[in-house]
Amino acid sequence: MSAMREELHALVDRLPEDRVQPVLALVRENLETASRRERALAIMERVQERMRGVTGVDEELDRLREGARG
Repeated sequence: MSAMREELHALVDRLPEDRVQPVLALVRENLETASRRERALAIMERVQERMRGVTGVDEELDRLREGARG
């Protein structure tokens, strides 16, 4: 286990029981968001591959991808 994971475990173990649930919810939300983002990027890559050679598609997809980060 990495040092960061060990630290996380130690910190969670020190939390009062009533503070564990909000931390757990935050971690779960973070995992769900990361998973949704990975799926969305995979879909965009498939669309980009299918549309390769169509004028303006690559630029538009890049613009949309950059906009999601801002």
